[in-house]
Amino acid sequence: MDGEFYTERVVDIFMGGIIKTYNLRAITSEEMNMNKAPKWGFGMAPLKSETEAKNRKAVLSVKHFVEGTGTFELESLLENISWVKGIFNRVVKQDQWDWFTVNMYLDYPRYSDIRVIVSELATLRNAIKKKDNALGVGSIRRLKNKHFIEYCDNYLNFDIHNETEADYLYILSRREEKDILKIGMTTRNVQKRVNEINSATGVLYPYSARKVFKVINCKKVEKEVHELLSEYRIRPDREFFKIGYKEACTVIEDYLEKTKQYYYSELL
Repeated sequence: MDGEFYTERVVDIFMGGIIKTYNLRAITSEEMNMNKAPKWGFGMAPLKSETEAKNRKAVLSVKHFVEGTGTFELESLLENISWVKGIFNRVVKQDQWDWFTVNMYLDYPRYSDIRVIVSELATLRNAIKKKDNALGVGSIRRLKNKHFIEYCDNYLNFDIHNETEADYLYILSRREEKDILKIGMTTRNVQKRVNEINSATGVLYPYSARKVFKVINCKKVEKEVHELLSEYRIRPDREFFKIGYKEACTVIEDYLEKTKQYYYSELL
C-alpha cells in the first residue's frame, strides 16, 4: 500500500519445532514523519527575543530619521536602514519560518507598499552614503506615501496579548494541498485564529497563512469574495476553494481595489 514500509500480517516462524507468532504492524509514512511535523504553519514561527529586540531598535531609529527627528551616527543609521529593509523584504520573499510573524507585527501592509518600501530604503541608504540630498528627500517622500511611518508604528506597538479588533480577510492552505485554499474573515488576531483552526481540525501538517488583507469591512468582503469565487467552492457550507493561490489573489486584489475596501488606501 502507498506510504507503507511493510504490511500488517501475522508471521509464523518455525524455530526448533516451536511455532512463534509475531505481529508486524504497518508503519505508515505519516507515522514515520510524526516527529518531523512542524509545530506551526510555515512562516508562523515566533521571533527570537534577540531578533525582536534588534528589529524594534532598528525600526525606531529609521522611523525617527524618516520623520526628521533625532540625531544619528552614520554607520549605525546605515546598518539600521539595511536591517529594516530586510524586515520588509522578509514579507516579500516569504521564504523564512517567521515571515508571517513579521507581517503580523507590521499589521499586514499592502504588498504593493512593501515592494516600494524595500526599494526606497535601498535608495535612501545610497543617498545618505553619497550625500545626495535631493535623492534622499525624494526617497523619504515616497516612503511616507507608502505608509512607512504607520507600518513602523504598527510594529513598535504590537503586543500578541492585546486583543484589538480589526477587519481581515485571510487565505490559508496546507503544504500538502497548496491549491485547496481556505478563505475566510476574522476581526481578531489572525495567528490566533489559525491556531484555533489547526487545533479544531487536528491535522498533522498545520494550515499556514498564505496572505492576509486588512480591509474596511471583513464581513462584506468575505461574502462578496466568496460569490466571486463560487465556481471554485468545494462545498457551499464550507470556506474551501480549489483554485491556484496566485489566481485567487488576483481576483481578491482586483475586487478590493475596485470596491475601495483596502484599509491602507493609496496616497498620492
